[in-house]
Amino acid sequence: MERPVVFNPSEARQPETKPPEQMFATLSVGSREAEPMPSAFAALRTAARAVTQFYDLVLAPTGLKATQFLILQAIRAAGEIAQCDFAREFAIAVPTLSRRFGGLRRKELIQIRRGERHGERIYSLTPKGEAAFNMALPYWERAQRRLRTAMGEEDWCGILQLSARIRSAAINAEQLRTVNQDPATFCAVADLAEN
Repeated sequence: MERPVVFNPSEARQPETKPPEQMFATLSVGSREAEPMPSAFAALRTAARAVTQFYDLVLAPTGLKATQFLILQAIRAAGEIAQCDFAREFAIAVPTLSRRFGGLRRKELIQIRRGERHGERIYSLTPKGEAAFNMALPYWERAQRRLRTAMGEEDWCGILQLSARIRSAAINAEQLRTVNQDPATFCAVADLAEN
């Protein structure tokens, strides 16, 4: 008879952490190495993955991942929500969201109905989804408290404000993508930015 595997956080190997300047890839320019170029993408993805792993670990007893909990939380707050509206609000690609919603539907935590617009799908929680959310909420709140304590109040508030500004800046930067199509316009915009 096999013994059950019990996770002991104190025995878990902590990932090696590097200073931020070492986390960024070095760019090759011809045959010589360039200085490391800081990347907002790399820094944010690394932080987001670490936070996701932490929340997933705390939520593990509930059977939900952090992303699943957030979906249940958002649908519960809205009462019901169209998939396209959810994707836009949370900046998630519709195919990715379809997979995540599909998993929650298979678990019978959310249900779907057709909306009035062509192809519109409206999601709401099932009673089982409501129960799963309520069961997971204390674990989520525990993760929140632990991370907030580890960060300190000032950094906690700062990261929430900074995240909102980063999201807004990324949306604004995306709107400039048409500039990338025309090299003359791109150069003109770059010149304006430098002055």
